[in-house]
Amino acid sequence: MAILSLIPIIIITFLPILIWGYIFSYLDNSPLGARRFGIGILAGSLSVIPILFMQDILAFVRFESWNIFPFLTQGDNLLGLSGAILVTIGTIALCVFLFSLGIFSQNIGKIWKTFFVNTSILMWLWMLFSILHTFLFPLGVLEAPIANGGVTMGGVVFGTLKLVFFYYIVIALIEESSKHFCVITSSLPSVDSVKKWVLFSIFIALGFGFIENILYLKNISEQSGLLSSGVLTTWVFRSIFSLMTHIVCSVIVGLYFSRAFITYNTSPRILSYTKTLLFWFIFSMTIHAIFDISLTIGFTGIVFIYFFGGYFGITRIFYEEA
Repeated sequence: MAILSLIPIIIITFLPILIWGYIFSYLDNSPLGARRFGIGILAGSLSVIPILFMQDILAFVRFESWNIFPFLTQGDNLLGLSGAILVTIGTIALCVFLFSLGIFSQNIGKIWKTFFVNTSILMWLWMLFSILHTFLFPLGVLEAPIANGGVTMGGVVFGTLKLVFFYYIVIALIEESSKHFCVITSSLPSVDSVKKWVLFSIFIALGFGFIENILYLKNISEQSGLLSSGVLTTWVFRSIFSLMTHIVCSVIVGLYFSRAFITYNTSPRILSYTKTLLFWFIFSMTIHAIFDISLTIGFTGIVFIYFFGGYFGITRIFYEEA
């Protein structure tokens, strides 16, 4: 598809992003600041790049053998899975940090310690996942094939509920890690309240969803045309329900990270900080994975649960937080 043909897709994809930005700024009882909103969309868009080009990045540094997805189908390679996990999270963190050197360089001196600490904490989280995988994989549960064939990633087929579970847990970890790193590099120096951090997390999620939705609509329009029903249906679904899921997961991490960060700055307690970040990061990526798994197995009703629960939950945060 020619570059010019992307313009209408970009326009229709950005419209709901802008509307959501106005909605949540209204809940915050503040105008939609063009600069801060733009920074959030830019940073959120950048958070997609390490995920989108992970395979190419690994190939460039000759780390193709450390692609995490093939290891998910093996139950007897804890060392390999652990190594792939460290390579994955390290690649995401390094990419985000390098992007920030060029775009948010003025923030680096203020955020590098937090960035390093949170990267280390998330590496421990991923190691816990590798142990969980090694423990659960040999169990003969959830082995029934998925009716629609499951998910295929890089030639690896995740065709049973167990494999789909591992796949989407990793996808959630990767996406939430990348978004979180981008929130830190773009917004940490500007945060002076929990509500503001929640709003910035929402903007990052909107930027992530913006690029993701462009890619979805681009692929569908190439197959069936820009004015097809498939494009319209995907646009509506992803503009409302998928965006809300990204927002909810980002807000969960942003809300409790900001509370822990503010407390940690006033009374340094690294253990409490680590426990808070780990617990709510696990909760966020579980919420994310449940949404994706439910859609894969055909339980589409979950989109309404997430939409209404997410919207009213976030509304409550804005009304209750000081």
